[in-house]
Amino acid sequence: MVHDLRALLRLSEGRASDPTAAILDSRTLQCTPESGSRGGYDGAKRKKGSKVHAAVDPLGDLLALLVSPASEQERAWVGELAEAVQEARANRWS
Repeated sequence: MVHDLRALLRLSEGRASDPTAAILDSRTLQCTPESGSRGGYDGAKRKKGSKVHAAVDPLGDLLALLVSPASEQERAWVGELAEAVQEARANRWS
């Protein structure tokens, strides 16, 4: 149902129903003491927590979302995020 809604929104904007591009980004979310050892330390942002990796289409609709410890590099998750985007597109036709 989510994929159909995304296709309708894209068609209403005058675009093709399937996105041909994706924008990848991440952000670090600070954890609380109750989070325990789940989070890692992001030295660049000087925060302990989790990183949220997101892929959106050019209209801003969410395609995929992954969460990792903040201590891990963004480039290590690009492959998994790209696979999640491909899986989301493949599930549309299943």
